[in-house]
Amino acid sequence: MQSLPRMSMSLALAVVLGAAPTAARAGVADSPVPELLPGQKTHHVYSVPGVTQSLGVVTMFSCTSLEKTATMQVGVEIFPNAGGPPANSAAATSLSLAPGATVNFSTGAAAGFSVDAALIGAFVRGSARILATSKKLMCTAFLADAGNAPPSSMAQLTIISKTKQKAAN
Repeated sequence: MQSLPRMSMSLALAVVLGAAPTAARAGVADSPVPELLPGQKTHHVYSVPGVTQSLGVVTMFSCTSLEKTATMQVGVEIFPNAGGPPANSAAATSLSLAPGATVNFSTGAAAGFSVDAALIGAFVRGSARILATSKKLMCTAFLADAGNAPPSSMAQLTIISKTKQKAAN
């Protein structure tokens, strides 16, 4: 039988270790990158802050392949403003993109815009991660008025390379 001081020390150590902070999934920067196509590497190509789906405003993502011969798979993950896991499945809404082709992803329907993939998830604002099986991809993201065609307002969102944003001059 253990002595009382040794038991107390073991209990205290267990409490301290149990209360030690663990690495939480914070969203865009450290959530695992999903596999868009079985057996193919998925790249985190871009990150986009300021994603919105609220009060008649949606976020549109338009991506064009810069590949010359190969088809790639492209997907967009949305992360809620509080961080944590993605609000949608990028693999389920990913699209095949032929060389030179363009696809549009959106957080909701937008009058006057063609949407190839709807990004459904429980969020109002947050960030996004653009994923692809090739890094030869160019994208733009913008907020659009969902109810008016042509839109009465639009705003460009900043797209950064993975998690590295260069400061403005």
